[in-house]
Amino acid sequence: MNAASTASLLKSLHNDDLIFAYTGLVSDSITHKIIELTQFNIDSAGNFTKLKNKISFLMAECYQNVARHGKYSAEVNTLSDYQGAFYVRSVKDCFFIASANSVTNDVIPSIKEKLEKVNSLNADELRLLQKQVLAKGKLSDRGGAGLGIIEMARRTGRKISYDFAPIDSRSSLFFIQLTIQSPDEQPDKEDEKAESSLEHMKGLYAKMRAENLVVLHKGDFSENSVLPIIHMIEKNILRYNDLKIGKQKLYNVSVEMLQNISMHASKTDKINEGLFILEHHDNNFSIGTCNFISEENEKGLNGLLQTLSKLTKMELNDLYREKLRLLIDEKVVGIGIGLIYIFRKSQSVDYLFSESDSRKLFSLVVEV
Repeated sequence: MNAASTASLLKSLHNDDLIFAYTGLVSDSITHKIIELTQFNIDSAGNFTKLKNKISFLMAECYQNVARHGKYSAEVNTLSDYQGAFYVRSVKDCFFIASANSVTNDVIPSIKEKLEKVNSLNADELRLLQKQVLAKGKLSDRGGAGLGIIEMARRTGRKISYDFAPIDSRSSLFFIQLTIQSPDEQPDKEDEKAESSLEHMKGLYAKMRAENLVVLHKGDFSENSVLPIIHMIEKNILRYNDLKIGKQKLYNVSVEMLQNISMHASKTDKINEGLFILEHHDNNFSIGTCNFISEENEKGLNGLLQTLSKLTKMELNDLYREKLRLLIDEKVVGIGIGLIYIFRKSQSVDYLFSESDSRKLFSLVVEV
């Protein structure tokens, strides 16, 4: 990952109002933060506000699907290489929720049977099936797993998209996607849109696995939306960081990068549109951000970056202490102390100013 590829990625996602993708160990706490982040973006965009509670419920149910079917993969040797993945995506009048996890091939027929059954039923038939399952206590020998699929189909009112991608002779990746359409829009080629989005999610999963991406978020980076990402890094991602690099350093640099978007991005319709990426390597992490910026801010920022890039670590430390004194003793703000900290703590810094549809883009990638 570098500044140029980060800018290119943001441009490629220009049709997406919101996209959040996470690969790794999926837990209750990380799902809660993804829901919190999604709710903020829904509020800021406005087009799915009426469906916010339904979307939150379905996200939780989709996570439960990962938790349930993850049990099937307890003996899969490659499970560490194919941990869970979670996605949310908003494109115009459609909202998509998707997950991926590994399963042993012997359970695929059972999962397919449940999905095909619910996809063949209308709303009344789904309601009746749910009553029957509740009365019997379970749909199959897997316990209540079928109830979750029924509930997802009922809540969306649409077919559940799914696919299986072979990993090896014993296991496969199980992708499942839910589609929610804005009530203000008329249904239009919904099956085609769902299929296209599922392929998009599968492609993004492959890209994230190939490039070791842990988090990818494109959306509104206003102050309140940054907090769930910060908490996600602090409480979940750093838990699995057993490297020698300092966890506090990774956390602090991530915070400074996110706050840089929140404070300095050029707003459109009161939204700080931007991109945040966290990439995990064997011995380090790379953090990338990209956001729109005004021409006026570009000049001052470019000058500061050129200055900082020429300083040694010792000179950066001296400058940081000087700026910190001004901030604490004299309450001087807007002195670039966040960027100075990033340069001090990073092994390398790559930045780029470019254009997208006549708007200025600022990309920043650091390695810690």
